Amino acid sequence: MKQLFYKIKGVIGFLLCISIILQTGIVLYNHYTGAYQLHNSVETFTFILQRSLVGFLSSIIVAIPLVYIVEILNKHFPWGKNAFKRILVELLLIISLSFLISALVFILMNFFSPGLDLSKHSLLRSTLVYSLTNLLFVSSIEGLLIYKESKRLKQEAATLRREIAGIKLEILKSQINQHFMFNSLNVLSGLLKKDPDKAQEFIAEFSNIYRYVLESIEQPLTNLQNELKFVKSYLFLQQIRYGRSLSFEEEISSDVLEKMLPPLSLQVILENAIKHNIVNEERPLLIEMYNDGDSLIIRNNFQPKISNLKSTGLGQKNIQRRYQIICEKSPEFILENGYYTAILPLIKENRVDTNLIK
Repeated sequence: MKQLFYKIKGVIGFLLCISIILQTGIVLYNHYTGAYQLHNSVETFTFILQRSLVGFLSSIIVAIPLVYIVEILNKHFPWGKNAFKRILVELLLIISLSFLISALVFILMNFFSPGLDLSKHSLLRSTLVYSLTNLLFVSSIEGLLIYKESKRLKQEAATLRREIAGIKLEILKSQINQHFMFNSLNVLSGLLKKDPDKAQEFIAEFSNIYRYVLESIEQPLTNLQNELKFVKSYLFLQQIRYGRSLSFEEEISSDVLEKMLPPLSLQVILENAIKHNIVNEERPLLIEMYNDGDSLIIRNNFQPKISNLKSTGLGQKNIQRRYQIICEKSPEFILENGYYTAILPLIKENRVDTNLIK
């Protein structure tokens, strides 16, 4: 009903313009042919205004059932796939509605004017006239609604592209940030002196991280298997820094490894876990990752740092918005029983229109 009201509201301006133009033409034509006797411009303007208002209200009354019919047809017989059925059903509905209107007019004429000779009025001809009028009216309304919907979709697509570009930029900035780079280089500097072999491994994993970031940033989706490889490289660097204070456990079924999710979403969750929780030998941080059907669960023990800086929640909002753009599923973030849990839906690629988000 709300959508129907929105569509009727969208044609009000159109109907008002049509009524004014049409009645202005009719009134002026009848005035110049002598059918109306209008003595001055004020009287002419007032008469046009009255007729336009009556025509506008009449068109609104007619438009409500017609817009409702268009709404039903769009739902059950959309253009493109069922064009022939759409035209056939629409014609039948318009003819049926026109017949009902004609029959109602005849009944009202007979009720209010019982002495009127109805033999001069043809029900068939009235139905034909109403059918042609309603067909033109429906065509005009459909054309206007299609134009408005196309304009709305273009605006939404432009907004969506800008939003996705902003999200990609924020993701890229969050991965290649000064703190992560500074900490990684400090760790690497220490390893070069103490353990050159480990330093070489560190460099290899470090390059894997940034290669994956640059390759995946333009992709709307990646499979879980690729994301896990990236996560392991990322956690390798973090575990070099934190040692045994940071541990990671994974138990994921092989049948979900080809399922999809937004790239780098796991890194955002892991980074938040390390950033906002105490990680030391007395209070180690354990991050667990496993799947429950088609949902990926990431859980860590909750031991927040004592800080005056409150979390902005941008990481969560970023992930939620990316899912919202891609599909109807939504991630969940739960804090209870001393654990922080993130639940990410895994997506089948064939259920996503990737053209929309490229």
